[in-house]
Amino acid sequence: MKNWPLRTRLVLWTVLVGGFSVAIFGLIAVESLKSKMRQQLDSTLRSEAESFFEGAEKLGHAVDWGDPADVARLFTKVVSLYSFEIEQPLGKNVYRSRALGNNTLPAGPEGVAFTAAISAEDTARILQSTKGGLRVRVAVDIAPFAQWERSMWWTYAFILPLALAFLVGGARWLYGKALKPVDDIVDAAEHITAERLDQRLPVTGSQDEIGHLTDVLNRMIDRLQRSFEQARRFSADASHELKTPLTIIRGELEIALRSGELPHGVERTMLDLLDETGRLVHIVEGLLLLSQADAGKFPVGTEVVALSGLIEELTEDIEILGNRLEIGVELSLARGVRVKGSPQFLRQLMMNLFDNAIKYNRQAGTIRCQLTTAGGMAVFRIANTGAEIPEADRGRIFDRFFRVESSRARSGLGGGGQGLGLSIALEIVRAHGGTLTIEPSEAGWVVFQFAIPLCESGGEDVKKLTAPAAEAK
Repeated sequence: MKNWPLRTRLVLWTVLVGGFSVAIFGLIAVESLKSKMRQQLDSTLRSEAESFFEGAEKLGHAVDWGDPADVARLFTKVVSLYSFEIEQPLGKNVYRSRALGNNTLPAGPEGVAFTAAISAEDTARILQSTKGGLRVRVAVDIAPFAQWERSMWWTYAFILPLALAFLVGGARWLYGKALKPVDDIVDAAEHITAERLDQRLPVTGSQDEIGHLTDVLNRMIDRLQRSFEQARRFSADASHELKTPLTIIRGELEIALRSGELPHGVERTMLDLLDETGRLVHIVEGLLLLSQADAGKFPVGTEVVALSGLIEELTEDIEILGNRLEIGVELSLARGVRVKGSPQFLRQLMMNLFDNAIKYNRQAGTIRCQLTTAGGMAVFRIANTGAEIPEADRGRIFDRFFRVESSRARSGLGGGGQGLGLSIALEIVRAHGGTLTIEPSEAGWVVFQFAIPLCESGGEDVKKLTAPAAEAK
């Protein structure tokens, strides 16, 4: 139930509470009416008994129970709905209503009405009263009242589902109206991204809790936007400012090394410095590229790029490197696959993916590449053998500066990078209107896939297989 939508849970709780309340109210109402009618019936029975004694007193002589006319004078105020039994003296039955037939009314407590069966089929409400050696029992058949009670319960059983149906409809409409501002907030929040932090949640203008929540969230987004812009400006400015001095340092190191005048030990140190400077330049260029992506200013071109040819060209270099590391490269390309974009960045995308596949491969491993077309998209899959990415890290694999601290990183042939390669690849794919994902795979394989819109569809597959260097020998 926790996973159900809030509107559904509110409607369900409303129906449960409302239905329970209606059921309790109906039960109390019916029982209250029954109690009221019973009290009124008992009062009427008592009144009838008193009327009988009043008639006996006014008669002025002993009643001749065998004289129908004499007995009739006692019942001038008694309706035919009631049945009577009379004892005089006590214990001797001298009169019984014809409606009772051969049945008798059971004795009971004085002046207190009670319910008892007078036959196998009939049940009556009875009141016994005694006065001056004369005892009367007044009874009334309660079958009509029992029928009324059954009718009430059946009516209630019919009305309750209708009431619940109206309650469901009313609750859905009411909560729909009440939660409409929340739905608007959710829709607006889903469109607020790092590239669109200038958007805000819709202001309801009300002074209720939802209006207050909207104001608080909008102020929070204001703070996030300012912080994000400051961080982005710092990253862009720092990268830009560092790029020039690093380029100068690298140039000076290259000039010094070309001079041929350095001692062997100093030359070795200078070569190490040149390598580290190159790494720093690579990191700075990556940060500058990412800051441009964050600002929504990724410089994607509109050239038509032959993706098939680009990948085939790059794999020639990868095969050379793969032979050195005893890594086999298996290639399957669809011909004529063309996309719109920047050849420079698409080349960088492929190099980052190939570099990742080599770094985290195993000795004498394999890289499999496949380029196909599907649904108007160019789909490229690259798989490499090696340690699997832990499930806990798969959701963060594209985060900037994130590196998997596991056997996967330790077992890689090329060691770990700076944690920017896949982040840059993701931004390049996004800038080209596509997606980059890590795909489920069999044990011992890691698979990445990107898909970007086609410019023109491709032709038939071209199969190409390069064996590992060890096998080639």
